[in-house]
Amino acid sequence: MRKFLLIVIAAFFSVSAIFSQTVMLSGKVTDGGNQETLYGVNIIINNTNQLLSDKSQLGTTTDFDGVYKTALYPGTYDIHFVYIGYEEVVKTVELIVGKPVVIDVALVQKAEIIEEVVVSAGKFEQKLSDVTVSMEVIKPTTIENNNSFIMDQALNQVPGVDINDKQPSIRASTGWSYGAGSRVIILMDDLPIMSADAGDVKWNYIPMENISQVEVVKGASSALFGSSALSGVINIRSAYPTSKPVTKVSYFNGVYGNPRDVRQKWWAKEFFSGSNSKLNIPLREEVFYWVRSPMYGGLSFSHSQQFDNLDLSMGGNHFIDEGFKENQYERRSRFNVNLRYRSKKINGLAVGLNSNFMAIDMCDFFMWKSDTNAYLASTTIGASVPTQGYRMNVDPFIYYYSPGGSKFSLRTRYFRTENVMPSDTQKNSIGNTFYGELQYQKVFAEKWNFTAGAVETYSNVDANLFGDHFGNNVSVYSQLDAKLGRLKLSLGLRGEYFVLDSTQTESVADINLGASRIEIPFKPVFRTGANYQVTDHTFLRASFGQGYRFPSIAEKYTATSLGMVNILPNPRLTPESGWSAEVGVKQAYKIGKWRGFADLAIYNQDINDMMEFTFGVFNPVTFLPYVSTDTVAPQIGFQSQNYGDVRITGMDLSASIGGKIRNCIVTTMIGYTYNNPVSKTGTDSTASSLSPTLKYRNKHSIKGDVNFETKRITFGANVIWRSPMQNIDRLFCDERDPETVDPSTYAFYQLFSQMILPGYWDYRIANAKKTYLNVDLRFGFKFSEELRASFLVKNVFNQEYVGRPGDMHAPRRYEIMISANF
Repeated sequence: MRKFLLIVIAAFFSVSAIFSQTVMLSGKVTDGGNQETLYGVNIIINNTNQLLSDKSQLGTTTDFDGVYKTALYPGTYDIHFVYIGYEEVVKTVELIVGKPVVIDVALVQKAEIIEEVVVSAGKFEQKLSDVTVSMEVIKPTTIENNNSFIMDQALNQVPGVDINDKQPSIRASTGWSYGAGSRVIILMDDLPIMSADAGDVKWNYIPMENISQVEVVKGASSALFGSSALSGVINIRSAYPTSKPVTKVSYFNGVYGNPRDVRQKWWAKEFFSGSNSKLNIPLREEVFYWVRSPMYGGLSFSHSQQFDNLDLSMGGNHFIDEGFKENQYERRSRFNVNLRYRSKKINGLAVGLNSNFMAIDMCDFFMWKSDTNAYLASTTIGASVPTQGYRMNVDPFIYYYSPGGSKFSLRTRYFRTENVMPSDTQKNSIGNTFYGELQYQKVFAEKWNFTAGAVETYSNVDANLFGDHFGNNVSVYSQLDAKLGRLKLSLGLRGEYFVLDSTQTESVADINLGASRIEIPFKPVFRTGANYQVTDHTFLRASFGQGYRFPSIAEKYTATSLGMVNILPNPRLTPESGWSAEVGVKQAYKIGKWRGFADLAIYNQDINDMMEFTFGVFNPVTFLPYVSTDTVAPQIGFQSQNYGDVRITGMDLSASIGGKIRNCIVTTMIGYTYNNPVSKTGTDSTASSLSPTLKYRNKHSIKGDVNFETKRITFGANVIWRSPMQNIDRLFCDERDPETVDPSTYAFYQLFSQMILPGYWDYRIANAKKTYLNVDLRFGFKFSEELRASFLVKNVFNQEYVGRPGDMHAPRRYEIMISANF
C-alpha cells in the first residue's frame, strides 16, 4: 500500500511538471483586403490534447493592434479565428515546450449584404441578419453620393423614417412637435446628443465628414437606451483611423432655382425695391429686373492617422446658406477632434477624448405671409428672430478588454448649448448636460453575451424662455443575448428614475415601515426578441419592447410668443409610456452574380398618454383649452398636451440588390412603408377632419435609390413619394363638411385661420389630396482615384410641397461638388 501511494504521488508530480511548462501562442490578425489590423477578433482554441481529460474550449481576443497572446500547455490544438462579417479561419498547431509559435492570419470579408456589422441593436457587434429588431444602415458612400450635407437629408432617404420640420419620426410615431421632445433618441458614438432644454437634436451639429456608418433601430428601445428611445434609435458612429493616414477635402456649391409658381420668387422683387441687401449683389436694371438666385455652399475636411499607439481623427466644416425664404439664412463653422490612446503596458486598455464644437449665426423661418407669397415671412405670427450661439461636447472615455474576454467601459459627456437672440434677449438660453455611463460586457462560451450598465444624466437650463430648471435621470440596465445554434434570443430590463424640478417618476412600489412609508419611484421597462435562421439565407424574427418618456423642459415650461401666437406652458404634463411589437423576415438571395436581400416587418405600437403639441384656443390664466364660459379673452397658441392613447400599426417592406452589367456596378434599394396611426379614443376635436388618423402623418411612403458606376462615371437617382397628410390642426383648416357644422363655429375657425396664416385654408382644401413626389439626379466623374466631381439636380420636377402648415419646401436646386482624398 505504501509503495502504491508513492507511485501515485510520483506520477502526479511528473504530470504536473510536464504541464507547468506552457508554450506561448501569439500573432496578428489583419483584413485580407486592406491589410488593416482587426480589433476584437475571437480566438477560439479547441483542445485536442490526448493527455488532458478536459476538452473544453479556451480563447482570447485581439487587442487594438490586432495582436493576440495566450499561454497553452503542450499538445495539439485547433485555432479558430472568428470575426463578424469575415470568413472563419481554422489553423491546427502542435505546441512543443521551448518552441513559441506565431500564427498571423488575414481574414477575408464575406460578400453578403446581410453580413453587415451593427452595434446599436444590443450594444455589441453582431451581424445585421442576427438582430431581433428592424434595422437600417446608412454608409458614407450613400451620404457622399447624394451630397447630404446635413444628417436629416440622409435620414429622409431611409424607409420608415421621416423628418418633419427637423423632427425625427420612425413609423409615424411623431407628428409636428415644434422642435421640442423626441420619441427617437439620437446618439453620437453611442452617447445621447439631445439638448438639455428642448430634448431635441440639431442635425447641422452632426460631423458628416467623419462617419463610419449610421444605424437606425426601429421600435421601442428604452430598455437599452432609456427615455426618448420610445420609438427607436439613430446612432451616428464616427470612423477611427487606420495605419494609413487619410485626408479628405470636399467643396460644394448650390443655387436655388425659380419656383414653379413665379409669384413665390421674392428675391428679384426685393432687390428691385432695395429692401433687402442680404446677398450684397449690385442690382442690374433689365427688362425683368433679373438678379441671381440665392446660393449655398460648404467646405469640409477630415484627417485620420495613427501615431504609434495614438489614434487621431479630426475634421471641420464651414457652411453658408443665403436662404430661399425671406430673412432665412445660416452661417456655421464646426470642428471636431477624436483621440484614442492604446496602452503599451496594459494590453486591452484604451483611453480617449472625443470633442465637437459648432458656432452658428442663423435666422429661421416659421410661417409664410400668404399662399402666393409662401417664401415671405408672416407678419401676423411675427418676424423671424436671428439666433447666434454655439454647441459643444467633450467626451472622455476609458475602455478595458481583459484577456478573458470581458469588456469594461466608462463613457462620459459634457454637452453645452448657448443661444443668444440679439433682437430679443428674453429668448436667450444656456443648457448643460452631464452624462456618465459605466458598462460591463462578457461573452460566455461564445454563446452568451451579457451586458449591464448604470447611467446618470444631469441637466440644468438657464433661460428666460423656460425659466431656470434642472433634471436628473438615473437608470440601470442589463441585457442577455444568447446564440443557440440557429436561434438567437435577447432579453433586456431597465429601471428608470426621473426628476424634473419637483416632479419625479411615479412610484410603482412602496414599502410600509410602521407609520412611515418608503416610495420607490422608478419605471421598469422590458424587452425581448428572437431570431431564427430557417435556412442559410432566411431569417425570421420577433420582438417586443416597452418604452417610457419623461417630458422635456421645453414641452412642460416653454412660455413665449410669435406675434399673436403664443407657446404656452403645461405644468400638468405627465410622462408617456407604451410598447411595440413586430414580426419580420429577412431573405437573402443570389441570382448569378447579383446579390441582395428583402425584408418584411409587420408592427404595432401603442403609446399611452401621448404628449403632442396642439394648436388651439386657450385660457391665458389657467392654460387650459378655452371654453365658452371663461370670463377672460381667449389666447391662440401651441401647447404640449397629453393627447390620450394611440395605436400605430403598419408594415415595412424593403429590398436591395447589387451586381454588375459588363463593366458597370449597379446597386439598387427600394422601400415601402404603410402606417395607420389612430387615436384609440375616437376622433380628435382639434383635428381638421373627423378621421381618427393622427395629425401630421402620412400613411404611405416609397423611397428608392439606384446607382450605376463604371471606372470613371457614376450616375444615380433618388426617389421619395408620400401620400397626402390626412390631418392637421383644425384652427389652420376645417375640412369637415360645412353642411354638418355649426355655421358660427365654422366661421370662427375660418376667421382665425385667415388671421394667422392667410391663404392656407384654401391652399389646403385645393391640395389636401395631392401626393408628394421628389426625384433627385446625380452625375459624377472620377478624374483619378484621389479626385472626383459631381453634379446634382434636386427636386428635378420642381414639385411644390407644403409639410407642416405655412412651410413650403425648397424649389429645384442645382449643386456641384468636388472632393479629393489623399
